[in-house]
Amino acid sequence: MKKKRSNRDFIKVLLKIPVKSIRFSKNRVSLNFFNHRISDKIVLKREDHVAEWSRKRKEIFIDKGFGKKETEKSFRALCIHEVIESFLVKEFRLKVDEEAHVVATQKEKEYLESVKGNWKSHELKVFWDWHKMGEH
Repeated sequence: MKKKRSNRDFIKVLLKIPVKSIRFSKNRVSLNFFNHRISDKIVLKREDHVAEWSRKRKEIFIDKGFGKKETEKSFRALCIHEVIESFLVKEFRLKVDEEAHVVATQKEKEYLESVKGNWKSHELKVFWDWHKMGEH
């Protein structure tokens, strides 16, 4: 019970912290979050889901279909989500779906809003992709 509460409090703190210094290069995304510099390689390939992160390497995988059809803003927001989710799971051992995903989704939304992207459109594309694969 105590650990559950402390994780909940920690997540509340993470939700308030902004993502800073976001940079995209040819095949990398890097950013500052929670006093850490995070950087992962972006790999475009055929994925079952719209995006995933590697449990072994500092890589995120974005589905080729998503990258071609969507706007650059939406693509970048997805990269930010995956980098933050991976970081939180690996660094702080947060649960992927119940904890890290919640924080990563909020940061993804904040990024899209900051660059005047369409959150509703982006969210629907990701939502239907997951449902198509039988998730959630």
